[in-house]
Amino acid sequence: MRELFRYPDIQAARTVASYRLLSDQALHAMAVAHVEQVLESDRFKIVFRSGSQSRFPHLKAARKDERLWWVVVEAAMYPHAPALSAEIAKQVLNHARLEKAVVMYAPLMFINTKSQNLSLPSQNGNFSVLFNGFIEVNARSPREGR
Repeated sequence: MRELFRYPDIQAARTVASYRLLSDQALHAMAVAHVEQVLESDRFKIVFRSGSQSRFPHLKAARKDERLWWVVVEAAMYPHAPALSAEIAKQVLNHARLEKAVVMYAPLMFINTKSQNLSLPSQNGNFSVLFNGFIEVNARSPREGR
């Protein structure tokens, strides 16, 4: 009788152990690719793309005859929401002034729709993206953006 009660726990452990998880860098790359698609569909031209998660900005984009956008992208798995640190915002703003650029923050949240565990960043997952638009970052405070 004990085996019947233990079996679901063992089966669940095998299922979780069988997942190959995405690295933080892979999750970030998915987020940057999504933001790049959003910008291009809004007629922006990507002029710079950072290959590093820790090098800011992650994207530079511009429309014809408009100011350059520096975009900082952050990704998180549901239910965690990404948040831009004040230190990074200040650092990026200082450097963006040299190019007279607008700094935009792009927070993305991924949900694994293939797994019962929505927050599992598995390599074989299907992900939905929650992205509510860009948030403009300025010296006073970030505000809802364009």
